[in-house]
Amino acid sequence: MKIKLLLVAFLGFSITLSAQTKKTTNSLLWEISGNGLKKPSYLFGTHHLIGAKFADTMMVLQEKFKSTDAVVGEIVMDSTTQTKMAPFLVMKNNTLDSLLTESEYKEVEDYFKSKQPGFELNQLNNFKPAMVAIMMMVFENPNMLKDIGEGMDDSFQKYAKKNGKSLYGLETAEYQGALLFDSDLQKQKKALLKSIREVDKSKQKMEELKTYYITQDIDKLTKLFKNQDEESKEFMTELLKNRNKRWLAQLPALMENQSLFIAVGAGHLVGAEGLIKGLQLKGYILKPIATN
Repeated sequence: MKIKLLLVAFLGFSITLSAQTKKTTNSLLWEISGNGLKKPSYLFGTHHLIGAKFADTMMVLQEKFKSTDAVVGEIVMDSTTQTKMAPFLVMKNNTLDSLLTESEYKEVEDYFKSKQPGFELNQLNNFKPAMVAIMMMVFENPNMLKDIGEGMDDSFQKYAKKNGKSLYGLETAEYQGALLFDSDLQKQKKALLKSIREVDKSKQKMEELKTYYITQDIDKLTKLFKNQDEESKEFMTELLKNRNKRWLAQLPALMENQSLFIAVGAGHLVGAEGLIKGLQLKGYILKPIATN
């Protein structure tokens, strides 16, 4: 099973729209103009668990995408991504059977056995709890990787490479690996156990997220993920708010002399600390573009 697809799954699981804007428009595609730009750029919110076919059906989106000079993603995906991410997935001086109590270990193993009889948790003994949580997602949604196929983010980047467009990553694969897997192991353990104990609730939210994304209902997406659990607030601050700040510092220089197609997780677009609001505060004009 490819590490990249598993990481995409985890990122999709982490998508959140944490703060409401005063006025929202149901579109995932936004034109960026003004502030001295010679040509407009475009900002598109992706869903890491929905395949490229979804974006392929949007003729307006494809037209705007192909008109740009360069593609910007969260990271540049290539043949080295898996190698760069792999070291972050495993524990160096610990194992699951040491990190978890005997009863916790049994609880996790019983979950996996309920999905696949005969499964032995010791197969994952060196993996960090966050990685085990990803495996849990795959067991809970056995068709997930098949449904993803080629992800939207990957598809945009492959087109850029094939058609001579410049390609930029806003951060490195190593940074994402550290973000997702280098948090405190006790916190990871707590999150894994909570995921197992609230699996039906999480699955329902994932289905709602998918539905609202496909219908581009930004208001419902925002309301669905407005409230964060207290224990996840620190992680979500880094996942969204702090990353948005760093990206907003990079984008003006990239847009200055070329037209960009910026494809990042939809959770980064909205809210008071999202990219839409952040670019507006920098003097750009953001206009939603109807795609359906």
